[in-house]
Amino acid sequence: MARKRIGELLVERGAITPEQLEAGLAAQRQTRQRLGVTLIGQGAITEATLAQALSEALGMPQVDLAAITPDWAAVHLLRARFCEQHDLFPYALENVGGKRQLVVAMADPLNITAIEEIEFTSGLKVSGRVTALSAVRGAILRYYHKVPVASGPRPAPARPPARAAPVPVRPAVVEDDEEVIVGEELPASEKTQRTSLADLIREREEQAKRKRGGAGDKPKARAPSSGGGGVLDDLDYLFGQAAREEPDRLEELERRFWALMRIMARKGLLTNEEFRRELDDDGGEG
Repeated sequence: MARKRIGELLVERGAITPEQLEAGLAAQRQTRQRLGVTLIGQGAITEATLAQALSEALGMPQVDLAAITPDWAAVHLLRARFCEQHDLFPYALENVGGKRQLVVAMADPLNITAIEEIEFTSGLKVSGRVTALSAVRGAILRYYHKVPVASGPRPAPARPPARAAPVPVRPAVVEDDEEVIVGEELPASEKTQRTSLADLIREREEQAKRKRGGAGDKPKARAPSSGGGGVLDDLDYLFGQAAREEPDRLEELERRFWALMRIMARKGLLTNEEFRRELDDDGGEG
């Protein structure tokens, strides 16, 4: 994709004048909003015109989010906060040449930074679609936050429901490194090797937390043994007395360690066998 800016493309397409672009850029420096949002707010262009101009200039299809049924498997791959920051919404998975791609509706399809981050964290190529900003924000509210907005189709459940009521989702605190879990849970048949390993890592993290809670003061720091002394012993060895005197710091280091393990699992950089052999606190059990 050409690394052009929205303003350049709009001027080239005759959608706005150079003077309107300059006025929009000046206002953008004050508001810190995206240029497209600023131009729409100034009345220089409509959402529909903006989407049409970007679609034609980039050769990227448009999508009407109100007319499609999102796939929960796609929605689960991105966090609500990330979608809000970049004005995008993942709504489908497709196979192209035998490889899966994540289909993402974007109000700003030239946001290369967001595309690269999605591809890095999900391990999937992004297939972009142009859509109106209000449609993206409406979809985020409807499917991530469950806020009723304009009527539209419900996303297809990941499996046929056993009863009319939706499957309840256990409330959970979502940390920065966690996936957003919304709507229907994915069935076991759709869990990939990566998500299975991520589940195992979370299980080991909970075990480590319980172990830490009942361990009390630790003896003198020692080198980690080949038998698998646990992540706390390894961190205690690495950071020594300072870590024992700063339990909050040790807890933060441990949290980041487990977050890194989950990211590596989702990226396919760590296999189940490698985790069990090298990092599993239970020494390969479970």
